[in-house]
Amino acid sequence: MVEETQSRIRRSAKRIKAHLRHVALTRMPVRLTSGGLTRNRMVRRLGITRRDIILPDLPDALDGLRIGHLSDLHVGDLIPPQRLPEIIAAANALEADLIAVTGDLVDLHLKVLPQVVAALADLDAPLGVYYVLGNHDHLVDGGQVAAALRDAGLNLLVNEQRMVDVRGCAIRVSGIDFAHRPIDLTRLVRRAIQPLHQRPVADLSLLLSHHPDGFDPACRHDVDLTLAGHTHGGHFTLFNGRGRKGSLGLGSLAFRYPRGLYRRGHRYLYVTTGVGSWFPVRFNCPPEIACLTLRSQADAAVDLSHP
Repeated sequence: MVEETQSRIRRSAKRIKAHLRHVALTRMPVRLTSGGLTRNRMVRRLGITRRDIILPDLPDALDGLRIGHLSDLHVGDLIPPQRLPEIIAAANALEADLIAVTGDLVDLHLKVLPQVVAALADLDAPLGVYYVLGNHDHLVDGGQVAAALRDAGLNLLVNEQRMVDVRGCAIRVSGIDFAHRPIDLTRLVRRAIQPLHQRPVADLSLLLSHHPDGFDPACRHDVDLTLAGHTHGGHFTLFNGRGRKGSLGLGSLAFRYPRGLYRRGHRYLYVTTGVGSWFPVRFNCPPEIACLTLRSQADAAVDLSHP
């Protein structure tokens, strides 16, 4: 009972801090520009980032598998629901085999949740569309967001996994709830994937984690590809960098994995800059939807120089 009360107090404090930050960094700048920043967000083009990822152990039957990855919609003051049809159409136009949505669907507004869920229901991929929650979903009410997704029949993963069969191969799609501390991320990844002896062998293992630091425990559990968001690329980036090497920006100061593709042995992480924003300005860090194509053999034209 005491722990539950303390947890509610902490969540309430986080909501208050988020609202104060929102007023200072979003509402005030928008008002000072007479709504110009909001109009700019309305017309900004959503980019498509295409990357090939080489997995030497990938079965030939899965060579060329396409994954659409979008995150951080932050539907609210800066990304109004009217932009959702454009976002969904752009994701569907990728004709991805599988779509991953890695959290932060709403931004401090539960009133937009029905429109968000209705739009997300239009996402379409032959092997399914999979979701995890982000910290902003929990800031408003993670339970309500989760219930709305599940009531709509959407495939929300909360420290669990789904097995997908395709062309005689098994793909494990795991997803974890939001956590910030490494010890909590490790616990959630273990819960989603372990115990191994009770899980069927997978030819390809994917993990959806809103926080990119989920990559570290994912590597220890032999996850081939981790998909994450949360960072927005830092919002401000110099030198057009996509990671800590060759870049300087808020993301590289605040996060170990701020943006782009990372490799550790044969394990990979992709951190998308996200679709939306919690702050109305981006510099050299445009919003994106990622299209990741898995390959079993290296292509000399593919750039895998990121860390």
